[in-house]
Amino acid sequence: MGGGLNALLEGCTQCGLCREVCIVERLGAHSITSFLCGEEDYSSWLCSSCWRCQEACPQGVDIHAIMMEMRRDEEAPAGHEANLVSVLRSGYALAMSEEINEIRRIHGLEAVELVPVEWVHALVRGQEGREKGA
Repeated sequence: MGGGLNALLEGCTQCGLCREVCIVERLGAHSITSFLCGEEDYSSWLCSSCWRCQEACPQGVDIHAIMMEMRRDEEAPAGHEANLVSVLRSGYALAMSEEINEIRRIHGLEAVELVPVEWVHALVRGQEGREKGA
C-alpha cells in the first residue's frame, strides 16, 4: 500500500457506519467497507457505486478514492475484464445483438435501439489514436 493510501485512511475511525449502509455488505459480500472496518476478507472491486458509504461517513473520508487506490494494487476479477472487452467491442457490458429485441418482445417489452457498431469502432479508434500519440 502506497503513501497515498495511508494519507487517505488518516481520518477513518473504523466506526462501521459505512459498512452498515453498504448494499454489497447487506447482500453478504465484503466490500471496501469491510477493509475500512479492519477485516482482511474483502474486495475493492465489489461496489454498487451507490455512494451510501460516502454519505454515511461522519469524518468525510474519501472512500471512493481509497477504493480506487486499492484497485491499482488488486487484480481485477475476470468478469470485469470480460465486460470491459465487451464494452469496447459492442458498447455494452454484456454481449448484445438484435436477438435481444425478440426476447424483449416475448416478454411484452418494447424494442431497444442498439448502439451502431460504427460508433463503437469510432470510439475505439479514437482511443487507439490517443494512445499512439496521434
